Order: sequence, then C-alpha cells, then structure tokens
Amino acid sequence: MDQPGISYPDHQLALKGLARLNRASGVHQKVWRELLLGMAAKPQTGPVRLLDLATGGADLPIHLFKQARRAGLDLRILAVDRAEGALRHAMERCMASGVPCSMGEDYPLEPGIRFRVADALAAPLGLPQPDWVTSSLFLHHLTNREAFDLLVELAGLVKKGLVIADLSRGWLNRVLVTIGSHLLSRSPLVHNDGPASIRAAFTIREARGLAESAGLHGVLVRSAFPGMWLMRWEKP
Repeated sequence: MDQPGISYPDHQLALKGLARLNRASGVHQKVWRELLLGMAAKPQTGPVRLLDLATGGADLPIHLFKQARRAGLDLRILAVDRAEGALRHAMERCMASGVPCSMGEDYPLEPGIRFRVADALAAPLGLPQPDWVTSSLFLHHLTNREAFDLLVELAGLVKKGLVIADLSRGWLNRVLVTIGSHLLSRSPLVHNDGPASIRAAFTIREARGLAESAGLHGVLVRSAFPGMWLMRWEKP
C-alpha cells in the first residue's frame, strides 16, 4: 500500500478503508489492553514514550493517545512510516480528531503525537529510545528474515517492552478478510491487499517461534478474534 507510484488520492482511499477494517476488528482497543497489562508489569513514573512503527494513517497511535488521555496517562508518541503520503494523511486525521501533533525527529515535549519519515527496516533504526513499541498489521509484510531482524533490533532498543498485533494465516481468516475488505472499502488496493496479507501472515505458532528465536524470551502470543494474534513482551 506504500509502494511507489500510488497517487495521494488512491493512498488516502486505501488508508480510509483500512481504518474502517481496523475499527470493525477492534484491533486498536486490543493493543491498548495489552499495553496496559505490560505497563502494569513494568510500572514507571512520568511520561511514557511510545514508538509506533509503520504507522500508516496513524489509526493506532490516535486511539492509544485518546485512551491514555482519558486514563490520565502522559503518553508521548513518535509515529514513523516510510511513506510521506501516509504521514500527510495521518496529520490530517490527528487535526480532525483534536489530537496534538507535529512533525519532528524525537518524542513530543508534551502529550501528543509526533510524526517522522523513517523506514522500520533500516538497520540500525536510528530512532530515539522508547519505553514501549507498538505496531499493528505490519509484520505480515516482511519476510521471515526481515521480521527476525526487526524483533532483534526492537529488543535492543526498547526500555520496557512491545505490543504487536497482526493477522493470522488460515483459510477462514482469508474468507473473512476478503468479505470485509469489499464491504468496508471502495479501494482496489484494499481489495487486493486484504487476502494477500492473510496469505503472507504468520500463524500464532510461527510468530511465537520467531520472537523466541529473536531473543524475546517469555513472549506471550495469543489469538485475538477476528483472525488475529497479539504479541506482548516485557523486557527483563
């Protein structure tokens, strides 16, 4: 969805369709709950710095920020994506949602979201150290080696831990995503990417094995309806 040559209107249409699919699946609230469990296990005082990788239209960080604001949590998010068009759309979404946002290199000095163009597959990442890392629906875009290298990089970068959500490979999930992508989006990109993403996704067993081999010992990977899994890891 972020490949070169896509026009900004087509990219916007695809991101809006993806946002509707994400709302229907409830994935953002699932990530928030896992993050709360992680923060309870690794408590801290003061601001919480969170890095959101491959943020796309920023649906996840916007949701996390709103939930944190309701909970009285000082959450400062750095959301990165390699596609400038996606971040442009994300800024528009933030402003429409009343969420403080800006472009920059580091975490915001006050609660809010800062956006930065960066490739999650760069080695090293070259990003400022976060307390927590989140990512949603990104890992299935990667090869086994790329996913392994990313998890190794994140394990060394993060202070507290990470929460990752992604699709789970399987025929039933492919059917559900195919139907959902046509019902909830007019974007041909979404219609094509949905089923393709399921075919490329890791199963729960594969995701757990990948994380453990990358050094995320004690990682928790569990099923999340519909057709997803959630990974949570707290750094020892």
